[in-house]
Amino acid sequence: MTKSYQMGYRKISMLLCFFFFVIGCKKKDCEEVIDQVYVYPIEAAKGKSFDERTEMFKIPEQTLHCLSTDALIKSCISYPEMRLMWTMSDLQGGFDKVNAMCNGFGELFGRGEKYQGLINLYKHLSFNQDWKSYSDLENGRYMDNIVRHELIIAQYEILNDLTSPEKIELFQLTLDNQKKKYALAHQYWGLDGMATTCAILSRIMYLDKYQPLIEEYNNNKLMLINVANILILDSDVVNKTMSLSEDYLKILKNK
Repeated sequence: MTKSYQMGYRKISMLLCFFFFVIGCKKKDCEEVIDQVYVYPIEAAKGKSFDERTEMFKIPEQTLHCLSTDALIKSCISYPEMRLMWTMSDLQGGFDKVNAMCNGFGELFGRGEKYQGLINLYKHLSFNQDWKSYSDLENGRYMDNIVRHELIIAQYEILNDLTSPEKIELFQLTLDNQKKKYALAHQYWGLDGMATTCAILSRIMYLDKYQPLIEEYNNNKLMLINVANILILDSDVVNKTMSLSEDYLKILKNK
């Protein structure tokens, strides 16, 4: 064995030892999974500048990696500046802004069980509550919570990793929820409230290269905006998305 080969072999061995040492430490540090939502220092951040608050609201790395996926999702949804998703001209731009500030999303998108955690929470959101029994403020907060869940699910980091059974499950559930929103569109949801459900449906069809959707995307700027920006500017886009989704669901189930 030559001297240079021995040195190279030794370096590789040292790197491998270091790698397994780091992995071992990480596992040891996370022997106790944190199953509770991260508590952001909201009171301490009062009076601070925007940049200072952003830094204060970052989840500490050790805590971040040890949060259960369920707790991580809830921590992302309750992120204090998540409200900024409404401050941009479209919801995708709003999410991108929040994503750049909150380190929880990067961790979530790297989790293998991210979809299962999201769908389990999404399934338990009620679209059939007695809306008239609550104040406008209470309804607004509840609707905002639903949109937050859907906005995360609509990200390509989630949709790209779906298995066939997961895709069918999500598509069916989202279409059902979109129909419920549509029935109450004038009283409550409006176009903005339906943007996230329509985006999940249209983005799945777009990723699957469903030709009727692709043709609509290429020839109808409003559909392109729906897919790319999660923004609906005309109710015809809602109707077209729902019609295409009904047809595509049958195809998904027969594959």
